[in-house]
Amino acid sequence: MVAVDDLGDHLRLLADGTRLRLLHLLDAEPLTVAELQETLGLGQSSISGHLAKLKQSGLIHDVAEGASRRYRMRSDVATHLAAAWGAVRGLSADDFQTRADRERLTELRKTNAAGWVDRVAGSLDREYAPGRTWAALCQGLLSFARFGRCIDVGAGDGSMAELLAPRCEQLTCVDPNPAMVAAAVKRIDALRLARVTVLPAGGEAIPLPDACADSVLFLQSLQYIPVPAAALREAVRLLAPGGRLLVLTLVAHDQAEAERFGHRHRGFTPRQLVGWARGLDDVRCEPLPAEPRPPHFQSLVLTARKPE
Repeated sequence: MVAVDDLGDHLRLLADGTRLRLLHLLDAEPLTVAELQETLGLGQSSISGHLAKLKQSGLIHDVAEGASRRYRMRSDVATHLAAAWGAVRGLSADDFQTRADRERLTELRKTNAAGWVDRVAGSLDREYAPGRTWAALCQGLLSFARFGRCIDVGAGDGSMAELLAPRCEQLTCVDPNPAMVAAAVKRIDALRLARVTVLPAGGEAIPLPDACADSVLFLQSLQYIPVPAAALREAVRLLAPGGRLLVLTLVAHDQAEAERFGHRHRGFTPRQLVGWARGLDDVRCEPLPAEPRPPHFQSLVLTARKPE
């Protein structure tokens, strides 16, 4: 049974006209503070203050979206609070102000949608659009990839296997850490991935025959390997003629923070990677854009091909 004090708190929360207007709009769709301002014609501080109270109550939550935060109704609202909101929502759904807010939001949606493409021209990489996430784009592009007989060196717990396996004739996940190997076996069994094996081994000495791979991958794993130069020599040995090497690692840095993640090396220079890829042709090595958040780690990608 709900306590009388709690019930009073719920009713006081829902008795405020501005909070009620906010809830009706958020019940229809998730919105940012800027969108709520434009719809309600109220100041940012007023709206933010009411949103904070609604969030504290557990009725709404917010999710980061670029530089903004989008507020939405929670699906796990406490039973008695949900019942109180349901009753108040039903009583106020046809209120003149509620209908006017909905109509205003609909008109703003039409206006903003018409100008969205023009507005984001030149900054599309920093704007959110449904489905246009880096994860979705990368997975889509990956559909074009064909890795043949692939060796993923430093595969960890096999988190990339689900993406890589459908594009491989055979995928071998290599890692020296027993806990990671056990987790990879469990993951691959659970996903029922065919043609995937897990091999416990260090990157410097992989117990596989010469020229057995069409591709060798180091996906942010080189910085964990004790002797990275030896690991790349081993990759050259394993590659069949025409086989391809991909190394994704960190640019050389001076951030001690990386050691907290078990890194043995503070990144590498392009000159180091190119030097360790001796024996391969078409060697390309270039840095990627730095991460937006401090300490702004930057990745380095090297690709190369073994002569036929």
